Amino acid sequence: GQFFVMMSPQEVLQGGAQRSIAPRAHPYSSKSEAPRATRDEKRRAQHNEVERRRRDKINNWIVQLSKIIPDCSMENTKSG
Repeated sequence: GQFFVMMSPQEVLQGGAQRSIAPRAHPYSSKSEAPRATRDEKRRAQHNEVERRRRDKINNWIVQLSKIIPDCSMENTKSG
């Protein structure tokens, strides 16, 4: 399998910048489902943020490994 880093190594290594998530709007939800829809939106947003952090950590480890392993530079990992 191949791994792709979607950010520059500097962005991955900094890791301090948190991403914000825009909430999705459901135009078809009714008033009776409003509390549940709000709860679902919060759960979805939280899940998306957890997944982003997981991917960022994985990308960070890939960058660190590429620095440790001889003959493994970022140019080599981009082309596969």
